[in-house]
Amino acid sequence: MAKADTVILFSVDGMRPDGLQKAETPNTDALVSGGVSTFSAQTVMPSVTLPCHSSMFRSVPPTRHGVVTNTFTPLARPVPSIMDVVRRAQMKAAAFYNWEPLRDLASPGSLEHSLMMRNWAAPEGDQELAEAAGALIRRTAKNPYAFIFVYLGHTDVMGHAHGWMSEPYLDAISNADVCVGIVLEAARQAGTMERTAVIVTADHGGHGQTHGTDMPEDMTIPWVCFGAGVPSGKSIEAPVSIIDNAPTIAALLGLEPGEHWEGSPVPF
Repeated sequence: MAKADTVILFSVDGMRPDGLQKAETPNTDALVSGGVSTFSAQTVMPSVTLPCHSSMFRSVPPTRHGVVTNTFTPLARPVPSIMDVVRRAQMKAAAFYNWEPLRDLASPGSLEHSLMMRNWAAPEGDQELAEAAGALIRRTAKNPYAFIFVYLGHTDVMGHAHGWMSEPYLDAISNADVCVGIVLEAARQAGTMERTAVIVTADHGGHGQTHGTDMPEDMTIPWVCFGAGVPSGKSIEAPVSIIDNAPTIAALLGLEPGEHWEGSPVPF
């Protein structure tokens, strides 16, 4: 049985757990307090944006999906993404992102709504994307989308420009938290929040002004889940992998996992 009508997945590019804990993030802090969380989830190698998101959405490691750089490679043996699974169930999925290679996270025709805005250079760019996602939520309150993906890229840009854990990087995490608040306030205004589950996570971390290695700073990511079907105020002790996102979303929506998925729903 479905636990949520809608799952919103926020992926904050390059957000380290200690960065999330150090930055000013009242909206995400409230999700941690009222939901379940771990600050020791693990991503995949290479710890690079497109391979990591491919694993996030297709629930297999790069050795299986074959995307090992930020250039998409068509899968020789296809694995469905969570958007494909939602579409097959005749439900609606949407994606909002400001880094164009993420267009390949879903098969053609799986998204009911998709918006790419190349606007991650300034913090207002992520906010503009969040406003667009919020507008969709308010507009479709009577027939809500099952899955909404919101990618926020400004954090990674600041990490590369100024260094992970620098003040501009932490400011970018705080800005991402503002974006989370914008979207969730739209759900409250739409009257859909009680039947919505929210996940806030990242694709990878970073060190110095780069990432992509198997260093803990690159591999460790936060994972926060709040809302419909989620207990309150619980720290997750079990290991959590980035490949567990798609099975968790499917379980919250009452859907069968995709074929060939290797992850499992996060236990909570």
